[in-house]
Amino acid sequence: MDRWYPSSKRCSCCGHTLDSLPLDIRAWACPECKTEHDRDVNAAVNIKAAGLAVLALGENVSGMGPVPVSGSR
Repeated sequence: MDRWYPSSKRCSCCGHTLDSLPLDIRAWACPECKTEHDRDVNAAVNIKAAGLAVLALGENVSGMGPVPVSGSR
């Protein structure tokens, strides 16, 4: 996984990525779908989805594009 993959600031529900998310912000709401996120849980969900995409599809996961997220958490 790319070192700069935006796992904390990408919404694990709709894929929207915040421009910035300072480290002292531990919870945030997605401005697109309004989902409330715990920063660490959201990052874990995104990292799991990206890892599964790599395993299943051989996808290159970087911070440069959307990673589809489906299924339940």
